[in-house]
Amino acid sequence: MKLGTYKNLNLGKSEPTKVTKEEVDSELTKLLQSKVSYNTKNGKSQIGDTVNIDYEGFLDGVPFEGGKSEHYDLELGSHSFIPGFEEGLVGFEANSDVDVNVTFPSEYHAPNLAGKAVVFKCHIHEVKTRVEAKLDDDFAREYGLESADALVKELERQMNAKKQNDADNEYLGKLIKEIVDHSEVEIEPDMVEKRTDEIIKYLEQNIGQYGMDINAYLSMSGQTMETLKEQAKAQATSAVKSDLVIAEIAAIEGIVADDAEINATFEQYKNKYGLDNEEFEKFKKANIENLAHDLVTRKVIDLLMKNNN
Repeated sequence: MKLGTYKNLNLGKSEPTKVTKEEVDSELTKLLQSKVSYNTKNGKSQIGDTVNIDYEGFLDGVPFEGGKSEHYDLELGSHSFIPGFEEGLVGFEANSDVDVNVTFPSEYHAPNLAGKAVVFKCHIHEVKTRVEAKLDDDFAREYGLESADALVKELERQMNAKKQNDADNEYLGKLIKEIVDHSEVEIEPDMVEKRTDEIIKYLEQNIGQYGMDINAYLSMSGQTMETLKEQAKAQATSAVKSDLVIAEIAAIEGIVADDAEINATFEQYKNKYGLDNEEFEKFKKANIENLAHDLVTRKVIDLLMKNNN
């Protein structure tokens, strides 16, 4: 390998702007909304309430596909259903049976339903009122903080830290690319092939969490397996080159992960996950090479960030 310049590069590193009050307020609103609760209502439903319903849609007296659900929570006034449906559930108590007559919009995506008059037979299990969370000291204590002011300050700190981290990662990506582009790096085909397989395997595991297989993903994204592999290969090639460049910088700078660092990091994992001695030794044996590699990589990244602008 012929390594390009990796110090004193000027790529325009810039500090991110501090978060604004409006940004903090927006995140606070999201945080409060995530803690909304509901109380059962002994009375008639109205806009703003949530009803838990069973429903089934009928077209000309025949159930239609996709028109049935059970124990569905619907906020009245949310406009999440077709016009008229939510309004048709206003004014009823729990355990009511309601027929809601509506007409699908003419531009509705299902041609067999577009512009058609249907009836939804609904059963209301429960009517619930929304209870908004309040930004007070009690709310802050749920997050381990003593006051609402402390929560706001901590949220602001985290948001600024994220902005800084995002800016650092963006700059680091540009920096690594600049060094790789000006280096002569020879890579073995099997290294790229292995990394390509890892990228595709990771994708399969990721989409599998959403109940999707690779064929469904390809269909949804409009790709073929060939185009996916080409993209993965390009990504793998770039990643392998970056790894080799980082390893070369580490060798030149004499950067290593010593036993004390490795053991200290493993002890942190042991305490964090509550591993017993047998589990710990297995975990250590399986991960020692990866951990050493990660520690070296972090040190090289620190060196690059400190010595370039």
